[in-house]
Amino acid sequence: MKLPNIQLAFACLAAAAVALAADWPQLQCDAAHTGYTPDQPSHPFSVKWVRDLDQPTQASLQPIVADGKVFVGTGRGNLLALDRVTGKTLWTHKTGAPILASAAWHRGLVLVTSMDHCCHAVRSADGTPVWTFETGEGIWAAPVVADGRVFVAGRDGFVYALDPATGKELWRAEVGGLVLTTPACADGRLYVGAGDMHVYAFDARTGKEVWKSERLPAAAMREYWLVAAHGTVVATTQPAFASHTIQGFIMKGVMNPFNERTKGDPVLVEDAVFPELVKWFQAHPSHKSWHVLDAKTGREKFIAPVIGVNGGSCTAPPPAVAPDGFAYTVYANVWLTASGWAFFGRVNLATGQLEPLIRDRYAPKLAHPKQWHWQPKAGTAFDRSSTWNGGFSVIDQSWGVSIGGDLAFPVRDPAWPGNPPFNNTFNIRTREDRYLIPDLGRRRGLGRHGTFGAGFHNTCSAVAISGKQLFHKTPRSVLVAFEGK
Repeated sequence: MKLPNIQLAFACLAAAAVALAADWPQLQCDAAHTGYTPDQPSHPFSVKWVRDLDQPTQASLQPIVADGKVFVGTGRGNLLALDRVTGKTLWTHKTGAPILASAAWHRGLVLVTSMDHCCHAVRSADGTPVWTFETGEGIWAAPVVADGRVFVAGRDGFVYALDPATGKELWRAEVGGLVLTTPACADGRLYVGAGDMHVYAFDARTGKEVWKSERLPAAAMREYWLVAAHGTVVATTQPAFASHTIQGFIMKGVMNPFNERTKGDPVLVEDAVFPELVKWFQAHPSHKSWHVLDAKTGREKFIAPVIGVNGGSCTAPPPAVAPDGFAYTVYANVWLTASGWAFFGRVNLATGQLEPLIRDRYAPKLAHPKQWHWQPKAGTAFDRSSTWNGGFSVIDQSWGVSIGGDLAFPVRDPAWPGNPPFNNTFNIRTREDRYLIPDLGRRRGLGRHGTFGAGFHNTCSAVAISGKQLFHKTPRSVLVAFEGK
């Protein structure tokens, strides 16, 4: 049976993951940044080791896993190789300036960009330098490995294609401004988000420009990455207004009229307001934090009714995308009560429809009723006038998402006093959600552990999944290794 292109692409990704022995070899696992691997660790989980890196790290930087090691860069310009079993440092390679993005692994080489203007390639076995490629400015975006090339996008306004074995430049292309977000590569095309707020598509083999999108109506694209899958390119942005300001606008323009029209209903079903939210975004495009483009043309494919949950009004974290055609994300609760709670759901990348997966957290049948603060008594009916409508994040925190098989891991900034490293796992197939670690009493301190960074209302790193293990770097520069069965 002939597979459709996207199914074939995911089948290839799955085969690559198996071939690489359960690795997570680059940012969000693959060049498309799907954040998906077929590896599915399962409950119960335990903490394998905790490592304070004792150096500052970029909050959104994700560790990568390959060759029996965990690789992570620091703000002091050091690329660290840690033993994945013990967390101990095996070697250190020093660059000339802070490392602000994830590394990548390819055929025995570790590739890392630095604010010293360079992309460095070192041997995975011992950190020995192999080659260095210099650009015109410091580099914030992570290297992307695909189609036999290493792609590097810089703050000098160029994107470069390099030979991974030698570092030789194969082609370069200019974009309209500095690049602060990592490009994505899929189906022979490289997608780059630039400082002029356009997304560019290039032929990955030749560097020829294929299309340039309309200007995205937002303040910035930075810190995170583009996602390319299922015929779409998803770019998340920093909106033109602060998150609480946008919340006020949406409350006044969408929710207050909706609440007035439906005030006789005993229960508010949020799905009913999604079409109205889409219309509101059409009229107020600068308030969007999601931009979904057609991968063939660069035109906007649809408007998703997603209010991004972004730390301190920064760029909203990108979604993770599974082979089922959905983009999984944490989004702000459109009930928009004083709490600003958020939910976990998925966007159909063919239609733009948002499907809530975790809804009213006050439901009497909730499996873990103590999962959140401010809970009413067990069995209390949902009261739409309540201040606390449930959910699991305030609007001004960030949540990263990655997926292992059927299990999604929504990960938040863990530095709130008394909170665990991250709250949930969600089984896409069974719709069961639960804590990663149930014994919160002993594990609450993990969120506050670390020498550097407040990690509070911040950008966030999604968890890396490799075999039965999970690796999460907190904004406080602590790396936590979990192991399932």
